[in-house]
Amino acid sequence: MAISRRAVLAYGAGAASFIASPAITRAQGAPIRLVFSHHLPTTHLGHKITETFASRVKDATGGQVTIDIRPASQLFNLRTSAEALQLGTLDMCWSDLGTLANWQPQLGFISLPFLFNDFDHVKRVMYGPTGRQVTDMAKESLGVEILSLGASGFRVFLSRKPINKADDVRGIKLRVPEIPTWVAMAKAMGANPTPIPAGEMYTALQTGVIDAIEVPADYIVSAKIYEVAGFATKTHHIFTEVSMMASAKRMATLPANVQKVIRDESVRAVQKDMWDANIAEQTAAWNELAGRVKANATPDIDSFRSKMGPVLTDFVAKTGPKGKALVDATVAAAKG
Repeated sequence: MAISRRAVLAYGAGAASFIASPAITRAQGAPIRLVFSHHLPTTHLGHKITETFASRVKDATGGQVTIDIRPASQLFNLRTSAEALQLGTLDMCWSDLGTLANWQPQLGFISLPFLFNDFDHVKRVMYGPTGRQVTDMAKESLGVEILSLGASGFRVFLSRKPINKADDVRGIKLRVPEIPTWVAMAKAMGANPTPIPAGEMYTALQTGVIDAIEVPADYIVSAKIYEVAGFATKTHHIFTEVSMMASAKRMATLPANVQKVIRDESVRAVQKDMWDANIAEQTAAWNELAGRVKANATPDIDSFRSKMGPVLTDFVAKTGPKGKALVDATVAAAKG
């Protein structure tokens, strides 16, 4: 894992304060402060779930554990949060397997285009043997404890010009996350992939630095990005997983009872509170978005799908048997 100390220091004083924290087991009952960083706006469902989670952990530990939430990339963005977990300089965050694929490429299977049929298919994969397998991989190879895998939504396009078929994407500057599979997808469609942080998408669209983004509809609505782009396309090309994660190094310093509370409450927050609310919010967000911009709910999906063969071929070539096994297991789970 090639993460330099210089890179850590570049994150600023916030990260340095975590480095200074002693990595020793606290006496049971001693006050514990944990920092939870995420990239989502405070209007996003994920932030609200984080607040509920933090409150329940505090109550369940009799006030022993306080979770300090730092939203909207105030402290770390999506990628640097994952790096900080690995280093043990951040306690908790929302992240995803696609981001962890920067260090363990096979975990990027979950971001392959058109791999999942619907949310039921997603649930069978994440909460079955495949989910347990990738959770073990992340902890053993990266030092990241996935407290609970979770679902965000299926992604749509928001653009400065209409996108009705795959050829409409050719030549445009498409914002994608710093995730190899996303970059490969953009290139397969002939777009110019432009990885920029989520917090910069509004300004980048507004100023023409990029021509389009592809994110779940609820993110577009909660961040009001529809204000700077006039067209939406419901492709549902990639499923977005968002998971509650922790530093395995930091978790190991906590009393056993606190570890149990955090794990139990994370499952409750992500798999119960967030699951149904998320699906309802994705539907509502698309409907709101369609009322604010020119929206196409029935684009030529086959034209997009027909260009994705090289993405899958390249993924299997780069990740070998581990990546292929995860893809095969996901495809098999579609049958129920």
